Amino acid sequence: MPWWTWLALGFFALVVLGASVVALLALRSLSALQSVGERLSASLEDLNAKTLELERKSERASLRVEEVQPHVDHLRRTMERLSVLTWALGDVLKTVGEMRNALLVRK
Repeated sequence: MPWWTWLALGFFALVVLGASVVALLALRSLSALQSVGERLSASLEDLNAKTLELERKSERASLRVEEVQPHVDHLRRTMERLSVLTWALGDVLKTVGEMRNALLVRK
């Protein structure tokens, strides 16, 4: 066999060896990507479950707000009446104090 045949055969062997190394690295990368994809899929499923739970809680909270709103309105009206009565009580106490001062004999 001539020398260039051996040279071509060596070059072919180097190319096959290089291609094998590149293919092995690519397979390793794909395996790592597959495990990352599986973890990402599990995380997305967990996130989806939490989102559904949050939506359910939000709906319950909005229903409770609708139930509580009449009570809040009643409380607001009661507080307005209480402020008027407090003002009136203060005014009466002031008047009683003035009358007491006027009626008491000072020494």
